[in-house]
Amino acid sequence: MSTSVYNNLISTFEPKYTTRHVNNASELRSVVKRIRKLTQSSPVYLLNFTDAKQSFVLGAKESSMKISESLRVLSDDSEDSIFTKLKAMSSDTDQVEAELIDSDTERLPSAFSIRVKQLANSQVNLGKEYYETGRGLPAGSYQFRITVNDIGYDFQYNIRKDANHREVMQGLSDFISKAKIGVGAETVSTGGEKIRMRLESAMAGTPNGAESFTLEDKSTDASGKGIVGYYGLNHVSVMPKSAVFDLNGTEKMSLNNEFVLGRAVKVTLNSVSKEEAMVDYHPDSDVIMESINDFVNSYNELVGHSVTFERISHIPSKLLQELRSLTKPYVSELESCGLTFDDDGYMEVNPSLASQAVEEGDMQKLFGKESALTNRLMFKMDAVKINPIEYIDKKVVNYPDFSKPPKGYSYISSLYSGLLFNSYC
Repeated sequence: MSTSVYNNLISTFEPKYTTRHVNNASELRSVVKRIRKLTQSSPVYLLNFTDAKQSFVLGAKESSMKISESLRVLSDDSEDSIFTKLKAMSSDTDQVEAELIDSDTERLPSAFSIRVKQLANSQVNLGKEYYETGRGLPAGSYQFRITVNDIGYDFQYNIRKDANHREVMQGLSDFISKAKIGVGAETVSTGGEKIRMRLESAMAGTPNGAESFTLEDKSTDASGKGIVGYYGLNHVSVMPKSAVFDLNGTEKMSLNNEFVLGRAVKVTLNSVSKEEAMVDYHPDSDVIMESINDFVNSYNELVGHSVTFERISHIPSKLLQELRSLTKPYVSELESCGLTFDDDGYMEVNPSLASQAVEEGDMQKLFGKESALTNRLMFKMDAVKINPIEYIDKKVVNYPDFSKPPKGYSYISSLYSGLLFNSYC
């Protein structure tokens, strides 16, 4: 047997499939018993182990392991199962959005309604316009103060000789912004080669409706000009406003358009509306669909190995036939959940139907712990993991003598005992 195929596959094994269950002693005992029984009862075969057969056997084994793992996740009925995960949903996302930031359902507030009356906005100051190549204040050191929410910050800015308005405004904007006091500044063009300074508060809204920040000169030049007064930095263009909204019919206010309810739901206000938006909780279809897609991709991997080997060997795939026979009784249930099969046996997902099935609980029933489909698939995947050699052509040399006590050593990694002990198989 060439090891190149195995070495290629082992380099791409995903750790979550090869190490997740190695601490489960009861599972190990169960697998050992099954391997021992299979070893004792299997005939002796003569195999022409081609590269195609090696690739199929190892690929089928690995894919069946992935399918088993994805089914374990989907059928989990514990408190941490994916079907217990919730997400907050708004009936009008243009007006308000909601996101869960804590999965503890005990903290979740009841479903609530919101109507946005006014959005919060930050304070904006627009300075005087000047030609960018012009010159104004003489060279020197200028001191000024910015007061943000009753906290004063003193600045000193030096203007060099012959500096034009572009250089002064750009340098001053960078100086204020880098101080990180809750006020950002930038130099903006107003057309006609004119520019001005624009200052904006980082916080939207104020508790009492007053200005978020103010500026004042602390020193001036000989003619009484200061940097704040000269560039008009204290001119308020937009006053700060708090958000106003009705929560379950009661008017509330928030300094920002984002706030948290019950330490569990982050609410984002997007636009004013005359109608209420409802926020409630639904199964987290994104998380569930990720697991569904993992299952479908793993199932299609197994089908792909079977189809490829069938085309190479020109022998109908026994495994593919078994998969079709196994899933046939559940086709209508699968289709109602958005899962269909093409002519080659590959599974396809209709996202809208699948999401609807998640919402209505049908997907959980289809893959739940008591699901006949899940149990039959798990049983079949266990069989493939233990003995993938079953699905390639081989010649029987002799059968075991059942008139005598069975013989066989369960830890021999033979062709009939799963090949490789990389995940209890």
